[in-house]
Amino acid sequence: MANDTNLKLDGLEYTQIRDNLLTYLKSQSEFQDYNFEASGISTLLDVLSYNTYYNSFYTNMAVNESFMSTAQKRSSVVKHADTLGYVPRSTTSAKLPGTITAVPSGIPASINIPYGTLFKTTIDGTTFTYTNIDSLTVVPASGVYSLSGVTLYEGTPTTESYTFDATDPNKRFLINNINADTSTLKVRVANSSTNSTTRTFVAVSSVIELTSDSLVYYLEEVEDGKYRITFGQGALGKNLDDGNIVYFDYLVSSGADGNGVLNVSLSSALSGVTNASFVASEFSSGGQNPESIESVKFNAPKSYASQNRAVTAEDYSALISQQSNVSSVLVWGGEDNDPPAYGKVYIAVRPTIGTVLTPTEKANLISNIINPKKILTVSTEIVDPEYIYLTIDIVSTYDPEKTISTEGSIKEVVAAAVTSYNAEKLNRFSRYFRYSELSRSIDTAERSVLSSDLTVKMRKELDVQLNSAAKYTINFSNAISPTTSGRPSTHPYNVGNQITSNTFSYGGFDNCYLEDNAGLIRIYRLTGAGDAIGVAQNVGTINYGTGQIILDNFQPTAIGDGGVTLRVTAIPAGRDVLPLRGQIVVINDGDVTVSLINDKNVSLVNR
Repeated sequence: MANDTNLKLDGLEYTQIRDNLLTYLKSQSEFQDYNFEASGISTLLDVLSYNTYYNSFYTNMAVNESFMSTAQKRSSVVKHADTLGYVPRSTTSAKLPGTITAVPSGIPASINIPYGTLFKTTIDGTTFTYTNIDSLTVVPASGVYSLSGVTLYEGTPTTESYTFDATDPNKRFLINNINADTSTLKVRVANSSTNSTTRTFVAVSSVIELTSDSLVYYLEEVEDGKYRITFGQGALGKNLDDGNIVYFDYLVSSGADGNGVLNVSLSSALSGVTNASFVASEFSSGGQNPESIESVKFNAPKSYASQNRAVTAEDYSALISQQSNVSSVLVWGGEDNDPPAYGKVYIAVRPTIGTVLTPTEKANLISNIINPKKILTVSTEIVDPEYIYLTIDIVSTYDPEKTISTEGSIKEVVAAAVTSYNAEKLNRFSRYFRYSELSRSIDTAERSVLSSDLTVKMRKELDVQLNSAAKYTINFSNAISPTTSGRPSTHPYNVGNQITSNTFSYGGFDNCYLEDNAGLIRIYRLTGAGDAIGVAQNVGTINYGTGQIILDNFQPTAIGDGGVTLRVTAIPAGRDVLPLRGQIVVINDGDVTVSLINDKNVSLVNR
């Protein structure tokens, strides 16, 4: 049989390439009976193999960078996003809403608080600066110089300037600080060094109706995470004139580190003011680090599809997902709501910080992001997401001979697997909890784990009005196994019941709990001796099929932990938990318990 004299191209690894080259040379009549490994040609084979391998590796990487979905370098992803008209989000300043009050040295008609007035605070040795990005005028009311509805932005005011040289074709206008918050950017152009007449340019939001005299600028991310400003070339925006001086005013921000601040103190001197204070209405929020590569890949195509307008649900999602304080968003029309509300759009938003958006953040999304781009006759409402918290009790059987880890270390690995599952598979809208997926993740997290048994419970949390009768609706949105016999007479309490709660005070009694009884919700209390005594036989109903609980005229006088949050727990009828519209399934680290069973200690009788 004749030898195959063709060079095989079926291998990309170095050893495969070298073997294919060697096989090819051996098939040639000129090299019959030639000892390749003991000759200089062996070195040439190495060089050829490495060269081929390097070229294939480089080609593969270059091709990957040619597509957004496979690109790994930020510069490549940003370039692809730029072709779609998408600008990656910069570092974003945390926002602190509140009221500013000033004490003047006299009795002026008003007090001016200029742009860049500094307020500071120090947390764990780190100083954070907050400032106003617009000039404020405070007019007295009843002799008090106070202004509410003020928002301070975290960051240090910075100004850069450039002189435009029309003869320099390579002139670039860069924002040189990589922590610049471009949302606070103000672009001013002075006529010249001798003529200080200044024009303000605004960022381009749409090229429609732009003229050669439009005072606009274009923003794009360039190398090293910096941003570049360009101006119109006399077509889609006004061109600069030789000698113009360009000023960039912006904040250098700490990003996400600036969140969670409440108290700040004035650190700037104000003309005609002896003292000024700022009282925050809520903790600072919305601070964000620069947009990640994964986020750019996700948002850029959707932003392009929406074409900067809000018509479909996908359009709303694309616009809102780009905001720094948004982690996940779900949009649905009023016709799909329960009850229906035609002509309305509902938006559920999970923030990056906390569980719900603050009133200030909701108002900003509506007024600044949605309203300028939505259909005029459509109304929008931002609703808080509903959370279904899962408590997971894990019992894992392990083989100690397959690991050198201690039981404590194995428990940590198992708990970490649950944390990863929550981050990757849950904690977003429209994400389902799958029992089998989590079980597999646990079993493969540590080689010694042989099997795992999970007990899953659902929990809803709602704030109640103390000392006031009210109706509450709790939607688990998953079937709950029915209970027909109520709580067994034997202790521990709640064994066999599908509904439990944290402790509260009711009807003059402390240490009370909820439980279900054949479709009814009743209240019992535990005595010091551990006896369960009924307090109210019917305070609501439960629909086991839909998982809906309704509490009628429920009037607790106190919650056991001193707060106002009632925590109701239910056992799902199935193993999976599937959220409905606006709901998010979450597993908090504190809701996970791990127990281990040594497989070597299990008796043969039980096998």
